Amino acid sequence: MMYKEIEFEIRDGIAVIRLNRPDKKNALSPALNREVLAAMEEIESDSTLRGIMLTGSGDSFSAGLDLNASFLNTMEQSDSREFRNVMEPVLKWYRKLYESPLPTIAVVNGHCYGGGVNPVSICDVAVASDRAQFALSEINFAHFPAGGSTWSATAFLLPKHAYWLCLSGERITAQEAFRMGLITRVVPHDELENTAWEMITLLASKHPAAYKTAKKMCRMTPHMQLWEATELEMAHIHENYFLSEGEMTKVALQQFKNKTLRPGAGQTYSNSAAQT
Repeated sequence: MMYKEIEFEIRDGIAVIRLNRPDKKNALSPALNREVLAAMEEIESDSTLRGIMLTGSGDSFSAGLDLNASFLNTMEQSDSREFRNVMEPVLKWYRKLYESPLPTIAVVNGHCYGGGVNPVSICDVAVASDRAQFALSEINFAHFPAGGSTWSATAFLLPKHAYWLCLSGERITAQEAFRMGLITRVVPHDELENTAWEMITLLASKHPAAYKTAKKMCRMTPHMQLWEATELEMAHIHENYFLSEGEMTKVALQQFKNKTLRPGAGQTYSNSAAQT
């Protein structure tokens, strides 16, 4: 597919999606959302990839949903079906990003507002420039944060922080976003790219099946009792062991005994298993 509103490349096994409407602050237009969805589908079909990086061009990560193209016209016409058609691609690529078994990182290079905050929340980790600002500003326009924003805010932030973002519409700095838990690190702007690559390279070096399972457990176990969580973890240990016919565990244990433990043990098995 020819991309016009995003840049998509594979670099050292990492899929890089760059939102590329700098004149519109990388606002999420219907065309851009269709392109990100297509890129995510390409990523799903490539078993050689080891991670996903999402960032923006220019001085913004994303200003959120393109209101003129995605919202105002359909609402003025009271055409709910067309509005759903417009929104479907963005909701689909949000979900694909969230459900990907690969390591995912959001690299916030500047302004991040509205619908741009959601993908930052649902990536595994996020690093931001010290120039970045964040806001769920929809409530300032007689609307409310939608498209999963209220879910992701309350799922990943402390309740009072999530409520403040959703209900105040105020902008916060990168340091405040870090304090709230919205992002993993804040770095000087000129160190952003190098730091992002160090982070995604580290995550991508882990055993893919182990990474997928660890991510799944981190999402599921907080809502369980301790004994329920340990039972689920044990079930996945057995699942990983039998799926690999013992190879995943045997290789790791042998390396541990020999003090030669290295990332990616059992790589041959794990590429296929991680996609299941």
